Amino acid sequence: MMLDLVVGDRLLKALAPLQPPTKEVDVDFLVFVERYASDLLKWDILTFFAYHPNFSVSASKVASHIGRSVHSVRPELGDLAMLSILNQEQMPEGQTLYQLTEIPHLREMALKFAYGIAVATSR
Repeated sequence: MMLDLVVGDRLLKALAPLQPPTKEVDVDFLVFVERYASDLLKWDILTFFAYHPNFSVSASKVASHIGRSVHSVRPELGDLAMLSILNQEQMPEGQTLYQLTEIPHLREMALKFAYGIAVATSR
């Protein structure tokens, strides 16, 4: 398919033969983002845990590190724990600690998510 466009006094050949995309879409990654990073707060939380995969921290520490209120962070941490992307551990003194999951494919996707974002924003 060839489309001729006239811009000013120039004739341009536009859309000359349309080529299909050369890169494949990583469907698993898109599903991960849609399911776990469904809003900016979850995005920030996932990025924090991916950068610190071995940290076991409270909601208040997460909130402090990402610059959000603990009241907004706590329910999102609970959601991510229910989705198994975060492990949740109740401490004897009543505090709840969160850590990135040990489930290999989820952990890998979280790391890919965070480091993909870092590469994209550093360009």
